[in-house]
Amino acid sequence: MRTVRSLTRGAATAVMSGSVGLPITQGPLGTVDDQTGAVVEKIFRQLQAIFPAWKQAWPDDKALMTARRSWTKGFMAAGVNSLDQVKFGIEQCRLSGSPFAPSIGQFIGWCTPGYEAYGMPAAPEAWMEALMGTASHEAVRIAANATGKFDLAKAKQDDKAMRARFERNYEIVLRRAQSGQPLDGKILTGIGHDSQKTELELANELADRQTQERIAKQGIPADGKSARELLMAKFGKRNAS
Repeated sequence: MRTVRSLTRGAATAVMSGSVGLPITQGPLGTVDDQTGAVVEKIFRQLQAIFPAWKQAWPDDKALMTARRSWTKGFMAAGVNSLDQVKFGIEQCRLSGSPFAPSIGQFIGWCTPGYEAYGMPAAPEAWMEALMGTASHEAVRIAANATGKFDLAKAKQDDKAMRARFERNYEIVLRRAQSGQPLDGKILTGIGHDSQKTELELANELADRQTQERIAKQGIPADGKSARELLMAKFGKRNAS
């Protein structure tokens, strides 16, 4: 069995080398395993080195211990579980120029880079690309497919509902990039949402809707009995019944 000391040393080495993912694991509320605690301790040491006025936030050992527990739970809740995310956050700390240590919310925000960090266009530009059927980045294509290409082809630039659907899917793709996951994959949506359907299903539904619209414009009854009677009347025949 590995000792707490060896776990601490191994975790600290991992943070410095970037060789493994941040081992933050979800356990019973309020509990943290030794290796996770060691990694968070190492993060705090780096924060103390970067921010000379860190004692304003953590004036003593008790405050530091409380903050480490709080930050660990914050990492778990926000899905910050990889070294790439933490390293990005630490780099933003260095660039901040502030002498004061950040709050957990601010640091988590720094751990989650935006679209530009991954070469993805901003959401407004991605929306325009989706409407035009183009994609300067794979993320735009994935979000457009999840939203529904046929629906996007009919959408207007000021279609708020469609834009909200697309931007939600685009945000999901960004979250995948931030957590080091593959960008592609099925995006779950609400019951009956078009983005859960295949392109063939969407094409069939579009054809059905267009047929129904033509029928309505021509004044043709929608139910079979009325349509049959109308057809017979056009041929000068009466219903025998």
